[in-house]
Amino acid sequence: MLPAVAFKRNGQSQIPDWATDINSKSLSFQHLSIDDLYKESKSRYSQFRLPRKDDIEAAGYSHAWLFQTPIIDAPKMLMHMLEEIETNQYTDHVDIETNKYYTTIEEMIDEAKALGCDGLVNCTGMGSKQLCNDNSLVGARGVLLHYDRASCVWREKQEPVSTEKNAEAMQDTVILIEEPPYGSETMPCYMIPRGDVIAVGGSYLEGDEERSIRQTERERVIENAQAMGIDVEKSKHVGEWVGFRPSRPTSRLEVDEKVSSTSGVKVVHSYGYGGSGWTVFVGAAREAASLM
Repeated sequence: MLPAVAFKRNGQSQIPDWATDINSKSLSFQHLSIDDLYKESKSRYSQFRLPRKDDIEAAGYSHAWLFQTPIIDAPKMLMHMLEEIETNQYTDHVDIETNKYYTTIEEMIDEAKALGCDGLVNCTGMGSKQLCNDNSLVGARGVLLHYDRASCVWREKQEPVSTEKNAEAMQDTVILIEEPPYGSETMPCYMIPRGDVIAVGGSYLEGDEERSIRQTERERVIENAQAMGIDVEKSKHVGEWVGFRPSRPTSRLEVDEKVSSTSGVKVVHSYGYGGSGWTVFVGAAREAASLM
């Protein structure tokens, strides 16, 4: 769990539904003024890194949402889940590198039948655009720069205010800004400490199919890193990333009754979660399993 901060301009901005849900108490959501946020960041038991306060105030941000959020190191988590499946007593065979390319859902059904399966869960993400002829599915393009977490140099050195044994160490912070001047809904400014890197972004551009990061995007993300406290003169990014979130007006999690009834194989679709895949994957998997 890491502290997460979303900076806001309007002090009357609506509190999100998830913040008041009874099941979200562990997130410890707070709606704070900028002054209170920076006091909280230096408290005895909650010490976390923030951008320069003067910069945030000069940009017009007047308050923030502060909450605790779980951050997943995706590669390690995927390997853990694969190991869990491989060692399950009910697992007969696992093959994640089939080297087969399916062009239709019917080809996947034929493969399922050949393996003696009477059920199939389609969670192919963007692949479902072709497999299911789903034209409502588009890629929401995102760009990131990676900074080495261990050697990253910060513009303003922040050390723990207490050296007592029970005091917390200075924590890296998840930062999200989707309001101008730093960000917007399609060009968010964010920073996520994850594993060995600090990921800085970003974009959410539906229908943009460019597979490489553009120079203008690279420059903008470096500006984001600077704004969020990284000394970009002393900390060079160590990696770049471009990806496509499977975005859809609504996610698809249902039994394909038409295909299932004609093929004899029960087909459950689970895709179209956009940028929320790591947020909803547990619930989506449970629901898909219950449908199966």
